[in-house]
Amino acid sequence: MADNVKLTIDGVTVEVPKGTLLVEAAKTVRQEIPVYCYHTKLGPAGLCRVCLVEIEGTPKLQIACNTQVADGMVVKTRSEKADAGRAIVLELLLKNHPLDCPICDKGGECDLQDYSMAYGRGTSDLVDPKDKLPKAVDLGPTIVLDEERCIVCQRCVRFDDIIAREQQLVVKDRGYRDIIATATGNPYRHNFTGNVTELCPVGALTSKTYRFKARPWDLNRTETSCTQCSVGCRQNVDVRYGKVLRTMTVAEDDAVSDGWLCDRGRYNVGFYESRDRVTQPLYKRDGRFVQLSWDDAFELWAKALRAVRSPSALGAIGGGRLTNEEAFVLQHLFRTFGTQNVDWRTGSQRQAVPGARGGKIAEIEQAQLIVVAGGDPGELAPVFDLRIRKAMLRNGARLVRASSGDAEFDLKGVERATLVWDGVDLELGKRLETRLAVVPALRTYVLGEQPNARGAEAMGAFPDGKGLDTVAMFAAARDGRMSALSLFGVNPVRNAPAVLEAKQALSAVPFIAITELFLTETAQMATLVLPAKGAFEKSGTITNFAGELLPLKSSLAAPDGPLADLEILVGLSRALGVELPTIEDVETAVEQCSSRASAWGFGDTRYGSTVETGSEARAIFDGGGTCAHDERIAALVEASA
Repeated sequence: MADNVKLTIDGVTVEVPKGTLLVEAAKTVRQEIPVYCYHTKLGPAGLCRVCLVEIEGTPKLQIACNTQVADGMVVKTRSEKADAGRAIVLELLLKNHPLDCPICDKGGECDLQDYSMAYGRGTSDLVDPKDKLPKAVDLGPTIVLDEERCIVCQRCVRFDDIIAREQQLVVKDRGYRDIIATATGNPYRHNFTGNVTELCPVGALTSKTYRFKARPWDLNRTETSCTQCSVGCRQNVDVRYGKVLRTMTVAEDDAVSDGWLCDRGRYNVGFYESRDRVTQPLYKRDGRFVQLSWDDAFELWAKALRAVRSPSALGAIGGGRLTNEEAFVLQHLFRTFGTQNVDWRTGSQRQAVPGARGGKIAEIEQAQLIVVAGGDPGELAPVFDLRIRKAMLRNGARLVRASSGDAEFDLKGVERATLVWDGVDLELGKRLETRLAVVPALRTYVLGEQPNARGAEAMGAFPDGKGLDTVAMFAAARDGRMSALSLFGVNPVRNAPAVLEAKQALSAVPFIAITELFLTETAQMATLVLPAKGAFEKSGTITNFAGELLPLKSSLAAPDGPLADLEILVGLSRALGVELPTIEDVETAVEQCSSRASAWGFGDTRYGSTVETGSEARAIFDGGGTCAHDERIAALVEASA
């Protein structure tokens, strides 16, 4: 092909696209060239010089990270000359680097260790003692800097500049005095700070929550999907002795996370070991909770539901924090029992499925115009917000924040546009989509305020015009027309747009059952509290806001007592005598529902009237929910307030 070039790498002829960097071309012959400053997501920097290679006809060694391939080029990644050059570079990098590998958090997964063994010399020509620099420098709420380990590769600085666009980290001083610091001297804080600990190749930047906790060979790793928001980033969960010690990115997750994690997905994991976990079913008797067995809990729950005379006085709310399988079984169970009052929405969001124009996450990078309506994507879906920043920085996309359907934006010459909406104001969403529909290629996204909002809606866990939504159920409750409510992983007393009205409604319901991890504000008002497993403790699937079906894999053993919501629903169905579909039927339904776009349009009024909201999206660390039960991130909550 005309756009490809042929070259020889270590005696092997390869053909790669024109403009490919040598460091990437070498991977086609399974030859890894050592790098420090270079990263596939950051591009070339040409700072560390450890990637030296020999190119035939070129007198000096060249850096592979910043040299593009050329037709007929002959490259040696391993030769006496290249190896000698790398050895000198490594010796200089190690000149002041402490030999404290046994206590370094990067030990066992450190590039400097690996490259020193592979390319370094056994002896050194340097005789001066190592300079000692400050250790354990508090860089911010999440990060500790060991200055003496830093090799000034500037990956962290470039991430902050190129990817996060926060521009907080800089290199201060000159020459051998170079050191990483914040530009203003203020603590390093934003929604993505934890990524620099993974980017750092030598253990200079370490995480406060993981520091001195384990070595990589001590950890049991499971790859799963993050459920802290509706993006569904792939993440590795590292567990030791039954505790989640850290979560890490999945570098290959280009389609969803682009290889990054926000700080909530990375750090909000300590709640699993909280002593506040509910581990036994609780029944409120004379105003106080007493423990009871699961069998008694199911029987009591079923008896209360059977006692409801009219299906209109019975409702089920939940699904946005459940798996697809759980949301499907939830709506199936209650509809089979006789009520159509099923809804996943307890907050401000009214719609989750974006209709026929819904796009994949990566497609936003190609947009020329991005219109954001409603809540801030940086708080609703932080990693997706990185895609928006990427589209603006690298492709020149124009960003418009529309507070009304009449917001001004010029569509002249726009062929690819994107509408990002929070799903709250139906009229706003509809009017904006109608205006943007003239663009040849329009992609729409509805950012969920709950992690599996789109999955719950696709599974049928909303009224669909046949029953009462959450707002109507609460209104009926305040009027004395709601006899029993079953709540699944929701906390409307805290998260409803009208908290006082939600609290009044729940106070008027004679029987409330709720599945929860903790005695939340809503759980404290319930009649029956059923201990549930968290996302890391169960398996299934979720559907992110872009419609991608993602696996959820159990990575942590739950404490004795809690059950998955699916297990709870199965127990209730047996007590009620309701037959559930088989596992195979549920799996088939999940696949079909997830791949099917909603027949309802963008901002369709059939989703229900717009609820009043004050509302900007909460900060990703707002001190509530699971964050309130995670002692390890108290500093993060304070920093983000």
